[in-house]
Amino acid sequence: MRYSILFLLFLPFFTVSAHDSAKDLPVPTCLVSEPIYLQKPVLSDTVNIFGNRYDVKQMLKTSVAPDAFRRGATPVDADPSTGYFTVAHEPDDRPALYFFSFSVTATAFAKAKLKITSPQAVEIFVDNEKMTEKSTVQTSLEKAASTEWALTLEPRKYSVTVKCLRQANDSLPPSVKMALEATETWNIASLKENLKISAEQPKRPFTLYDVLEGERPSNITVSADGKYAMQRSAVVLPKGRRATTVKIFNLSTDKSIMNSSEDRGWRWMPKGSRMYYTSAGAQGRRLTIVDLTNMEETTVAESLPEGNFEWSPDEKFLIFSITDRSPESKDGGVRQILTPQDRQEGWRNRTFPYRYDLTTGTLQPLVFGYRNVSISAVSPDAQYVVFTTSKDNYTERPFALRTICMLRLADMTVDTLWRDLKYGGVACFSPDGKQLLLTGGPESFDNAGRNETVAPIPNSYDTQAYIYDIATRQVKAITQNFKPSIERSFWSKADNNIYFTVTDEDYANCYRYHTKTEKFEKLALPVDVVQTWDVAKDAPIAVGIGQGVSYASKAFKVDLQNDRVVQLDNPMEPVMEQLELGKVEDWNFNSSGGDNIKGRVYYPYHFEKDKKYPLIVYYYGGTTPVSRTFDGRYPFHLYATMGYIVYVLQPSGTIGFGQEFSARHVNAWGEYTADEIIEGARKFCDTHPFVDRTKIGCIGASYGGFMTMYLQTRTDIFAAAVSHAGISDVTSYWGEGYWGYSYNAAAAAESYPWNNRDLFVGQSPLFSADKINTPLLLLHGAADTNVPVGESIQMFTALKILGKPVEFISVDGENHHILDYDKRIRWNNSIFAWFAKWLQNDEGWWNDLYPKKNL
Repeated sequence: MRYSILFLLFLPFFTVSAHDSAKDLPVPTCLVSEPIYLQKPVLSDTVNIFGNRYDVKQMLKTSVAPDAFRRGATPVDADPSTGYFTVAHEPDDRPALYFFSFSVTATAFAKAKLKITSPQAVEIFVDNEKMTEKSTVQTSLEKAASTEWALTLEPRKYSVTVKCLRQANDSLPPSVKMALEATETWNIASLKENLKISAEQPKRPFTLYDVLEGERPSNITVSADGKYAMQRSAVVLPKGRRATTVKIFNLSTDKSIMNSSEDRGWRWMPKGSRMYYTSAGAQGRRLTIVDLTNMEETTVAESLPEGNFEWSPDEKFLIFSITDRSPESKDGGVRQILTPQDRQEGWRNRTFPYRYDLTTGTLQPLVFGYRNVSISAVSPDAQYVVFTTSKDNYTERPFALRTICMLRLADMTVDTLWRDLKYGGVACFSPDGKQLLLTGGPESFDNAGRNETVAPIPNSYDTQAYIYDIATRQVKAITQNFKPSIERSFWSKADNNIYFTVTDEDYANCYRYHTKTEKFEKLALPVDVVQTWDVAKDAPIAVGIGQGVSYASKAFKVDLQNDRVVQLDNPMEPVMEQLELGKVEDWNFNSSGGDNIKGRVYYPYHFEKDKKYPLIVYYYGGTTPVSRTFDGRYPFHLYATMGYIVYVLQPSGTIGFGQEFSARHVNAWGEYTADEIIEGARKFCDTHPFVDRTKIGCIGASYGGFMTMYLQTRTDIFAAAVSHAGISDVTSYWGEGYWGYSYNAAAAAESYPWNNRDLFVGQSPLFSADKINTPLLLLHGAADTNVPVGESIQMFTALKILGKPVEFISVDGENHHILDYDKRIRWNNSIFAWFAKWLQNDEGWWNDLYPKKNL
């Protein structure tokens, strides 16, 4: 059930006295709405299609919008002698509905019984969802019946509303008594400690459903002339229902001119204020252009080929990517695997570019061959295309070589720009078509981007930028002394500058590279993490989406002439205004290795400095820093809301801090990084006396899951640990996962199980499992193709044999990330319950999720 309030038990109505039991936690005050008067319908027949006569109590089922629960509501205190909330109503012969509402905030997992007593007929709602009803009517408070429902309360706020029907001939005013009652496992003392009851709370705690649900901008693009922006938002409704909204903004007014729940796949044309979409037509696939200046639609093709395509800059032709699908050959279920990548479905398919002439409707291949071909860039005059091909090269890192070619479309002549390139690729043409912007690792283009401080091997995930002069064939590295790592690039025709979105420590920022002065300038944007960014082709306008450490995603516009920023959309703002969040502050420390290790700390809301709090430590997965996003799969504010201090640190090996720092990830597999995490946790406790250093937990995913396991072989400072999709044995991960060997081309460059046993065996947690004493929770998607589930199975088996405290949760059908709505709730709750068990001495949630079994 969506709201985690389970209809576990229905007890028959029974009469109770006016006095509260010692097991009750009565509701002392609530909000009572203004009456909603009803009318009896005209009876055109004596019975309905079910053969039932009309009963005035059917008025109780009158549909009322949820906001009516609180319309005109006023606080009312319960009668201290009876515990009832009673509404003094003016004499009126009309039947009426009244709403009695209160809030329950659970600060920890708990179970209780909701007890409602009333002489009238009532319906019970929790978070605006009807749970059950009481249809009987009594004639006095002494005879009023009570009914009880079992509740399972997760740490968050719940709204409870009783909808009460006063009939015209009622002898009693609307009267309701409400209470929570202890269960056998949760006594009244526990409820009083962990449940807060109030009539109205202007602020509420952050919950998992605030992460999973709501409307969040996911992508925004700008028209070529910079006059309009198109934003797509992902909408997740209660119970996981999904939708998409598309908004068009007029950037001269910064107002939305279209808000549609229908997405036709609109995209911008290369010129002006026009967009296009495809649809099914009488003659096949139809291509239509929409001019936003006058909203005119023009069909330009009626029998368009299937497949993805891009427009040429001059809008005269389309470039399609069309896939030839290789027939799968299986002989009696036996299949030959040709390469390590051949295990992936569709690897034998091949994709090639085609040119489609809009005038003649002719579709012709641009390249023919065996290997995949992709178009990287089209020249501004539409005379040239740059394409790349790649071939496997398993005997040498990085196990694939790329060739970059430039094709002149007029005569189909090909110029090979770079043959057998490692790591690099083409981003775009310069506005004059004379240069190419390239991106790749520090070793790309014959080590042109490698910083001289890096030895012996740089981190290939630390992406650099290069400018290639087509005439001279010279490559110039422009970022080897620029610490942030390049994510996306835009070369502006309006000012001839390059705009980069980058990983910049734990921020995702945008920088302007001045091509004349060769200097970088950081743009002042209203977000900590730029998630999407787009620059107009022919105007000094950009748009973006981003979020921050304490706010959800919002969309904005930037005038690149004066860098003035305007917010376009912030759909989660009404939700954010309701939330009660703790503060976040930076906390860095100087390591014994001489580095300033950056980090930040999240505090519980209503933090008390004289109280002792358990601590959760989080660190990066892969080689990317833990960014300052608000939500995501590991929402740190949510852990803080549950009563933890959360310390996030960025130890050695992550990109965004310069090439020397990121190179420490290479051939380390836990070295340096583990030492800094342990040192950071200890120093954090030394300088923060409100932390209970006997209750420290740690959590990580993927490479961070490996780090969780590895840390437990190195230290006993943690009282609980969580590893999601972690790597227990580098040797098996290296060859078994789809990308294990290619990831190790960076993480274990030039090292293999046969030439560096100390790295592959010595750094694998599995081979030191006997040193693990920390209670360890292993979680893994059963269909994980990145880190196979066997990595958790191996560690689970080892710790079971060793008699160590370990639990293993496998999530069916999920890959490296847990994406299914219901499964993600269960997965998250398993983590919360594990920490509650070991860091807060509360086993209730874990035992409720996973009752003990006699094996």
